[in-house]
Amino acid sequence: MVVGCVLGDAFPEGFLWGVATSSFQVEMGTGDVADGSDWWAWVHDAENMRRGWVSGDEPENGPGFWELYKPDFKLARKLGCNSFRLSLDWARLFPVSTEGVAVEVHRDAYGNVEKIRVDDRAIKGLGKLVDKAAVRRYRGILTECRAQGMEPMVTLYHWPIPLWLHDPIATRDGVAPAGKRGWLDEGALVEFAKYCAYAAHVFGDLVDLWGTINEVKIVSDHGFLDGGEFPPGLNDFGAFMTAMRHLSMAHGLAYEQVKRWDRASAGPLGPSSVGIVAVLHYHEPADPSSEADVNATLFNDYLFNEWSLNAVFRGDYDMDADGLVEGDEMLPHLVKGCDWIGVNYYMRRRVMHVAKGGDPRFDYGFASAADPSDIGFDTYPEGLRWVCDWAYSRYRRPIYVTENGIADASDSMRERYLLGHLDAIQRAVELDGVPVRGYFHWSLMDNFEWSSGYRVRFGLCSVDPVTKRRTPKASATVFRRIAEANRLP
Repeated sequence: MVVGCVLGDAFPEGFLWGVATSSFQVEMGTGDVADGSDWWAWVHDAENMRRGWVSGDEPENGPGFWELYKPDFKLARKLGCNSFRLSLDWARLFPVSTEGVAVEVHRDAYGNVEKIRVDDRAIKGLGKLVDKAAVRRYRGILTECRAQGMEPMVTLYHWPIPLWLHDPIATRDGVAPAGKRGWLDEGALVEFAKYCAYAAHVFGDLVDLWGTINEVKIVSDHGFLDGGEFPPGLNDFGAFMTAMRHLSMAHGLAYEQVKRWDRASAGPLGPSSVGIVAVLHYHEPADPSSEADVNATLFNDYLFNEWSLNAVFRGDYDMDADGLVEGDEMLPHLVKGCDWIGVNYYMRRRVMHVAKGGDPRFDYGFASAADPSDIGFDTYPEGLRWVCDWAYSRYRRPIYVTENGIADASDSMRERYLLGHLDAIQRAVELDGVPVRGYFHWSLMDNFEWSSGYRVRFGLCSVDPVTKRRTPKASATVFRRIAEANRLP
């Protein structure tokens, strides 16, 4: 029995139980490699390895989902899943530039991209450039997912960008020309809209649940503010805010394209339910009696939890992050819609004031985890209830917990982690009235954990690096029992 659970209550009828994956992390390992993205270049770069920014592990040695998706779906079904979250690889679908495909770009009075019209001629042009074998394979994957009795949730952008749009090494070194700097360039918005339109056009009959952007905060923070781990490895507040701005705008443009081009219902959730996926941390001051710690906590909440969702839902683009939205920062006409919020929740952060010099708002650090995972994330299940409550009360959209999991190579913490976090969801639903509609555990299997490579293990199943055999861990049995019963034990 889970201490504190709502006794006797099942999860809501129709609740989605799933596992989450992303293309770059799981597809390679068998079959064709996907070597056309900024992340491919980033993790293979010798200078990044010398600096210790990447592990030296290679995604081409991954789990091999690209070829092994059928047994992986069978495995997920055996674990009680009725849904499966996966992503499309933009660079795999469009290994060559789509910039020559003409579309109408409409701008507002401030020069911002407000609307992009992708017409039938543009779709035909994109069809000449797309990798048709990749389209066939993704259609096969999605068809099989449905045939196995699972609702696919498809993320359009889970981090890799085509190299023809982003040269991460040149951007890191300050020599990338405009048009090759990824989310620092406005042109990325236009190309992303084209890609989303085409994806909705060719996969819409198989997909009802679409996620536009995975974790605006992580892409922007790790790539443009923290300097190192993610491409392009910058430490520049202005670049960070530009990336946050463009990624938040990209959601609205993608939303319009999916709604325009996916009008087919694959099931009861169709024809197209489109949301954004946000990573939300539970922040609390390390010392609640310290005004400096409290202020640092509030700043972290605002910049990293709230900022991009305010942009998506309200059109607030507070580019100096001063908490005041004024003049050309107020852009409500860029709000296009969002049908649900995906919550990725992993940890608590206990924020403390740390003098660093420079911008005093960034004079903070994080206290050591009280209950750390293998990578030091602070396990705090009640924080998941808090962020679900917060997101729903503020933005009034249904919630899917799109990622939740723990780096635990020994599988000694995962059962407790699962039970505690699922109890927190049930409390949010039953006691707080939050419409949480599904839970996707990160992840089905151990995979390529970005710059950290294969040493970080989040999977319910292990993967033999040679044979690719999947072996469920003890925690997978716990997940299966809950998912099949649709209730906590």
